[in-house]
Amino acid sequence: MKTKNKPKQKGFAESDLKHWEKSDGVNFAVALSRITGWMLQVDWLSPQENSPEKDLKPLRVYVETNGNTVFDFTGKRSVAAFNKYVILPIGSKRTKTGRDHIATRCYDEAGLKDLPLREQPSEYEIQRAKEKILANTDFLALIPERQNPEIPAYLASQFSHGNCIPFAAAIQELKELPALGISVSRYHRDCMNQPGFCHAIIMHPDGLVEDSWGRQPLAEVLDRFYIEEYTMDEDIFKVHQDRQIREFPIRYHNAYTAAKSLLDNPRY
Repeated sequence: MKTKNKPKQKGFAESDLKHWEKSDGVNFAVALSRITGWMLQVDWLSPQENSPEKDLKPLRVYVETNGNTVFDFTGKRSVAAFNKYVILPIGSKRTKTGRDHIATRCYDEAGLKDLPLREQPSEYEIQRAKEKILANTDFLALIPERQNPEIPAYLASQFSHGNCIPFAAAIQELKELPALGISVSRYHRDCMNQPGFCHAIIMHPDGLVEDSWGRQPLAEVLDRFYIEEYTMDEDIFKVHQDRQIREFPIRYHNAYTAAKSLLDNPRY
């Protein structure tokens, strides 16, 4: 049986691609983020793994979903493919030492103005990019809708990585639903994470789970974190919640308070 070819992505005009390339995609990315609500990401050359922004060199600004998919003016790619075919070639041209790290960081639009980008966002250019994106309906059709756009994407990202436990605790208190912890025994071979605690979620009566990205099938969470084998229960959540409260009380309190503030939003 012959397999059907996937529909070819409709691209943008070559003149637009060259124009956006010169600004590292910042105006295209801001426009797309405004339209879709997804994350604004910046990839940097970093001399150390956790260097401050002032020591970083920008490579690209782009939009990423919570499903490890990048949307850039060059089209739709997995994070791995985007790194291989876009970020690494740019990095190899701009590094002076050859020993720099690639650092990916998530921002809100307002935060971009304080970053050492090669070109700052321009409202005129953002609107120009927005018009071209909206006219490319084939490209927009590739982008999934966010489940809970009332929570800004950069905050959803923060609560998904590092602060998932206080976020789940806040939902647990609000909705009186069980909070579960996921402990991973095996990740996909492409994931370099070590086995152990990975994520906290809320379990709904209909079988859907909830985290900072909204309600979704459990399979979507497992795919997002590259999880292949795991254990999931309330005891795992409680053990790691108690550990966070004991070892990082201020961080836990601040994240829990911020989560409650978001969840008290009437739009939630």
